[in-house]
Amino acid sequence: MAKRGARNKDLDNLSGLLNAYVDIVNATSERLTGKSIAAWLKEFQQPPGELPPGEGTAGQQSGMPLADAYAILGLKPDAPPEDVKKHYRNLAKVFHSDKGAMNDEAMKLLNRAYERITKGGK
Repeated sequence: MAKRGARNKDLDNLSGLLNAYVDIVNATSERLTGKSIAAWLKEFQQPPGELPPGEGTAGQQSGMPLADAYAILGLKPDAPPEDVKKHYRNLAKVFHSDKGAMNDEAMKLLNRAYERITKGGK
């Protein structure tokens, strides 16, 4: 029975660490972009509207600025492609629902950021 209690304590500690990580990611997103991850996702789920004059989307495939995509992955814009892939995979291990994560919005944002970087060019 002692093993079960220790395992539950380990799971509680891991859950606390993951929640703290989600909080850090949200705070970083807000600091860098002025928007929370939830706000980003809400914007991306809206149907496209007309842009104000002078705000074209040339070079912004998913509507996400490239610098924001790098920030979401925790990288600088000059990060090499290997680092982009590595950071994406590590974060996906944390946020993917198949890994027991309960934050689908974070995974959606992560996917969009990765797609923006890999398909959008520098």
